[in-house]
Amino acid sequence: MPPAIIRVDEVPAVPWRNGGGVTRELLAWPDPHNWLLRVSVADIGASGPFSAFPGVDRWFAVLSGDGVRLDTAGAPPVELSADQDALHAFRGDLATHCTALGATTRDFNLMAQRAGLQLRQRPLGTGAQLVTQAVGAGLFVTHATEVADGDGPGTPLPAMALAWWPNPQREPLRLRAASARIRGWWFEVETVC
Repeated sequence: MPPAIIRVDEVPAVPWRNGGGVTRELLAWPDPHNWLLRVSVADIGASGPFSAFPGVDRWFAVLSGDGVRLDTAGAPPVELSADQDALHAFRGDLATHCTALGATTRDFNLMAQRAGLQLRQRPLGTGAQLVTQAVGAGLFVTHATEVADGDGPGTPLPAMALAWWPNPQREPLRLRAASARIRGWWFEVETVC
Protein backbone atom coordinates (compact mmCIF):
# COMPACT_ATOMS: atom_id res chain seq x y z
CA MET A 1 0.00 0.00 0.00
CA PRO A 2 1.47 3.40 -0.90
CA PRO A 3 2.12 5.71 2.03
CA ALA A 4 0.68 9.16 2.58
CA ILE A 5 3.44 11.67 1.72
CA ILE A 6 3.52 14.97 3.61
CA ARG A 7 6.10 17.57 2.54
CA VAL A 8 7.29 20.18 5.02
CA ASP A 9 7.10 22.98 2.44
CA GLU A 10 3.41 22.23 1.76
CA VAL A 11 2.33 22.63 5.40
CA PRO A 12 1.47 26.11 6.73
CA ALA A 13 3.66 27.47 9.51
CA VAL A 14 1.85 28.22 12.78
CA PRO A 15 3.55 30.85 15.00
CA TRP A 16 4.30 29.96 18.61
CA ARG A 17 2.47 31.83 21.36
CA ASN A 18 5.80 33.07 22.77
CA GLY A 19 6.92 34.39 19.38
CA GLY A 20 10.12 32.31 19.37
CA GLY A 21 9.37 30.18 16.34
CA VAL A 22 6.88 28.41 14.10
CA THR A 23 5.69 24.82 13.78
CA ARG A 24 4.58 22.85 10.73
CA GLU A 25 2.42 19.92 11.82
CA LEU A 26 2.97 17.04 9.40
CA LEU A 27 0.74 14.51 11.16
CA ALA A 28 -1.70 14.49 14.07
CA TRP A 29 -3.02 10.92 14.31
CA PRO A 30 -5.66 9.60 14.58
CA ASP A 31 -7.43 12.96 14.93
CA PRO A 32 -6.02 16.51 14.71
CA HIS A 33 -7.96 17.61 17.81
CA ASN A 34 -7.44 14.45 19.88
CA TRP A 35 -4.09 13.08 18.73
CA LEU A 36 -2.08 10.20 20.11
CA LEU A 37 0.84 10.85 17.74
CA ARG A 38 2.08 14.20 16.48
CA VAL A 39 4.91 14.69 13.98
CA SER A 40 6.15 18.19 13.23
CA VAL A 41 9.03 20.35 12.04
CA ALA A 42 9.74 23.60 13.88
CA ASP A 43 11.87 26.63 13.12
CA ILE A 44 13.33 28.05 16.34
CA GLY A 45 14.35 31.68 16.03
CA ALA A 46 14.86 32.67 19.68
CA SER A 47 15.59 31.16 23.06
CA GLY A 48 12.66 30.43 25.35
CA PRO A 49 10.60 27.79 27.12
CA PHE A 50 8.97 24.93 25.26
CA SER A 51 5.22 24.58 25.67
CA ALA A 52 4.18 22.02 28.28
CA PHE A 53 2.58 18.82 27.00
CA PRO A 54 1.35 16.89 30.07
CA GLY A 55 1.35 13.12 29.59
CA VAL A 56 3.38 13.32 26.36
CA ASP A 57 6.73 11.72 25.55
CA ARG A 58 8.85 13.71 23.09
CA TRP A 59 11.75 13.04 20.71
CA PHE A 60 13.73 15.85 19.11
CA ALA A 61 16.54 16.36 16.56
CA VAL A 62 18.16 19.41 14.98
CA LEU A 63 17.79 19.26 11.19
CA SER A 64 19.78 22.38 10.29
CA GLY A 65 21.21 25.53 11.83
CA ASP A 66 23.60 26.15 14.70
CA GLY A 67 21.87 23.89 17.21
CA VAL A 68 20.23 24.32 20.60
CA ARG A 69 20.77 23.54 24.26
CA LEU A 70 17.81 21.95 26.06
CA ASP A 71 17.53 22.31 29.84
CA THR A 72 14.84 19.92 31.10
CA ALA A 73 13.90 19.89 34.79
CA GLY A 74 15.67 17.06 36.61
CA ALA A 75 18.05 16.25 33.74
CA PRO A 76 21.48 17.56 32.77
CA PRO A 77 21.53 20.11 29.92
CA VAL A 78 22.10 18.66 26.46
CA GLU A 79 23.47 20.39 23.37
CA LEU A 80 22.03 19.19 20.07
CA SER A 81 23.35 19.79 16.57
CA ALA A 82 22.56 18.78 13.01
CA ASP A 83 25.33 16.17 12.94
CA GLN A 84 23.65 13.94 15.55
CA ASP A 85 21.40 11.15 14.28
CA ALA A 86 19.96 9.86 17.56
CA LEU A 87 16.73 11.54 18.62
CA HIS A 88 16.83 13.19 22.05
CA ALA A 89 14.01 11.89 24.28
CA PHE A 90 12.40 13.92 27.06
CA ARG A 91 9.05 14.23 28.84
CA GLY A 92 6.71 16.93 27.64
CA ASP A 93 5.32 17.53 31.12
CA LEU A 94 8.70 18.62 32.49
CA ALA A 95 9.71 22.25 32.13
CA THR A 96 12.17 22.54 29.22
CA HIS A 97 14.02 25.68 28.21
CA CYS A 98 15.56 25.92 24.75
CA THR A 99 18.63 28.11 24.22
CA ALA A 100 19.45 28.90 20.58
CA LEU A 101 23.19 28.48 19.95
CA GLY A 102 23.23 30.78 16.95
CA ALA A 103 21.00 31.36 13.95
CA THR A 104 17.55 29.86 13.45
CA THR A 105 17.45 26.08 13.68
CA ARG A 106 15.04 23.69 12.00
CA ASP A 107 14.05 20.77 14.20
CA PHE A 108 12.20 17.44 13.88
CA ASN A 109 9.72 16.49 16.61
CA LEU A 110 7.84 13.32 17.53
CA MET A 111 5.25 13.37 20.32
CA ALA A 112 3.28 10.43 21.73
CA GLN A 113 0.54 10.43 24.34
CA ARG A 114 2.06 8.23 27.04
CA ALA A 115 -1.24 6.68 28.19
CA GLY A 116 -2.46 5.83 24.70
CA LEU A 117 0.54 5.05 22.52
CA GLN A 118 3.85 3.22 22.54
CA LEU A 119 6.38 4.63 20.06
CA ARG A 120 9.60 3.00 18.87
CA GLN A 121 12.04 4.98 16.74
CA ARG A 122 15.47 4.59 15.23
CA PRO A 123 17.70 6.44 12.77
CA LEU A 124 17.39 5.39 9.13
CA GLY A 125 21.17 4.89 9.13
CA THR A 126 20.74 1.74 11.24
CA GLY A 127 18.95 0.00 8.35
CA ALA A 128 16.96 0.77 5.23
CA GLN A 129 14.15 -1.64 6.17
CA LEU A 130 11.47 -1.75 8.88
CA VAL A 131 9.44 -4.92 9.37
CA THR A 132 6.39 -4.37 11.56
CA GLN A 133 2.73 -5.13 12.21
CA ALA A 134 2.25 -1.91 14.19
CA VAL A 135 -0.93 0.13 13.86
CA GLY A 136 1.10 2.83 12.12
CA ALA A 137 4.61 3.40 10.81
CA GLY A 138 6.48 6.36 9.39
CA LEU A 139 9.71 7.55 7.88
CA PHE A 140 10.94 11.15 7.86
CA VAL A 141 13.90 12.01 5.62
CA THR A 142 16.03 15.09 5.05
CA HIS A 143 17.09 14.05 1.51
CA ALA A 144 15.07 12.54 -1.32
CA THR A 145 14.77 8.78 -1.58
CA GLU A 146 12.21 6.15 -2.56
CA VAL A 147 10.07 4.10 -0.18
CA ALA A 148 8.07 0.92 -0.71
CA ASP A 149 6.10 -1.76 1.12
CA GLY A 150 7.42 -5.23 0.28
CA ASP A 151 8.65 -5.91 -3.22
CA GLY A 152 6.22 -3.47 -4.84
CA PRO A 153 7.22 -0.39 -6.78
CA GLY A 154 8.81 2.44 -4.88
CA THR A 155 7.14 5.77 -4.15
CA PRO A 156 9.29 8.92 -4.42
CA LEU A 157 9.83 10.55 -1.03
CA PRO A 158 11.15 14.11 -1.46
CA ALA A 159 13.60 15.78 0.85
CA MET A 160 12.13 17.11 4.12
CA ALA A 161 9.05 14.89 3.94
CA LEU A 162 7.20 12.27 5.94
CA ALA A 163 5.90 8.94 4.63
CA TRP A 164 3.09 7.53 6.82
CA TRP A 165 1.58 4.05 6.62
CA PRO A 166 -1.61 3.73 8.71
CA ASN A 167 -2.17 0.04 9.43
CA PRO A 168 -5.44 -0.40 11.38
CA GLN A 169 -5.72 -4.08 10.38
CA ARG A 170 -2.14 -4.69 11.60
CA GLU A 171 -1.09 -6.31 8.34
CA PRO A 172 2.56 -7.34 8.05
CA LEU A 173 4.50 -4.39 6.61
CA ARG A 174 7.97 -4.72 5.12
CA LEU A 175 8.91 -1.11 4.54
CA ARG A 176 12.11 -0.16 2.76
CA ALA A 177 13.93 2.98 1.77
CA ALA A 178 16.16 3.08 -1.30
CA SER A 179 19.14 4.07 0.85
CA ALA A 180 20.11 4.05 4.52
CA ARG A 181 22.90 6.58 3.80
CA ILE A 182 20.66 9.63 4.09
CA ARG A 183 19.51 11.24 7.33
CA GLY A 184 16.11 10.26 8.62
CA TRP A 185 14.14 8.31 11.21
CA TRP A 186 11.86 5.27 11.16
CA PHE A 187 9.13 5.12 13.79
CA GLU A 188 6.29 2.71 14.56
CA VAL A 189 3.39 3.10 16.95
CA GLU A 190 1.15 0.75 18.92
CA THR A 191 -1.98 1.78 20.77
CA VAL A 192 -2.08 0.99 24.49
CA CYS A 193 -5.29 -0.32 26.07
